[in-house]
Amino acid sequence: VQDRNTPFLARRMWELGILVRRIVVVSDRLDEIAEEIQRQIEHSDYVVLTGGLGPTHDDVTRQAVALALDLPLEVHPEARDLLAADYGGGLTEAEARMAELPRGARLLRGRQQLAFAFQAGKVLAFPGVPDLLQDVFEAAEEQLRCDPFCKETIWVRGKEGDFSETLAAVQARHPGVGIGSYPVFLDGRYRCKLVLRAREPAALALAVSDIQAELALDTPPA
Repeated sequence: VQDRNTPFLARRMWELGILVRRIVVVSDRLDEIAEEIQRQIEHSDYVVLTGGLGPTHDDVTRQAVALALDLPLEVHPEARDLLAADYGGGLTEAEARMAELPRGARLLRGRQQLAFAFQAGKVLAFPGVPDLLQDVFEAAEEQLRCDPFCKETIWVRGKEGDFSETLAAVQARHPGVGIGSYPVFLDGRYRCKLVLRAREPAALALAVSDIQAELALDTPPA
């Protein structure tokens, strides 16, 4: 299955001013998911999960979140009502269990879908179906929003090895600015795209000024 969720979330997190520190793929094993949640909670403001909220045997995200947070699973009344409205009289026992969420969980609903996500502490669990995730994610955006990043792109001449030491020195002088280098070979020669990001516009401007003064600038490719 081609992953559409990670690119969407990474892009939206950037737009919300959130720095993504780690992306992890975990198998559908209850203990492994719970261990990974516990590991990431220690170092992150939020832990976002996708998938595993359905009715089949491999859908163990709800149980894993409860295990990781040492919380019991309980029937969430709003989730139960949403499932009843969605499935009607055809609701099976397995589908009804999708309403069992960690105690105290808050439901997150999309604008147009009956599907839902939930938040328990630092953990936000979203559906794995991309269209459902994208719809429901809007419900969580405002609480996740931080000060936005500022961004600047600079094109420089040569291959990365030509200026790596100079760029490292610039980075050392501006620790609050993230600098990424992305080489390309076009028109028979090397050039690199430098992408700088920071929360403070003044800090970004100083780093940009240093690069412009110390590296050979190039024009963006057509």
